Amino acid sequence: MKKQILTEIRNCVVHGDRTAALNTLRSAIDHDEIRLRDGIELMLAVRQGSLDVMLEAVDAISWGVPGAYRYVPKADYAFD
Repeated sequence: MKKQILTEIRNCVVHGDRTAALNTLRSAIDHDEIRLRDGIELMLAVRQGSLDVMLEAVDAISWGVPGAYRYVPKADYAFD
């Protein structure tokens, strides 16, 4: 994966623009610049995660360690 794409996604996340981050991510997936599994996990993190979760996901993918990051959304009501 190109570091430029992750940097662009990270900048969108930091500025609170989830839509732009998702559009950039979709484009990267469509052009085979990111592995599909990593792209889907990053999409989940960007759509549903907090700022810290999103940044952690981008960082983990930039490290290039397969399987290093797994985002699992949690429902608050399930733990009451």
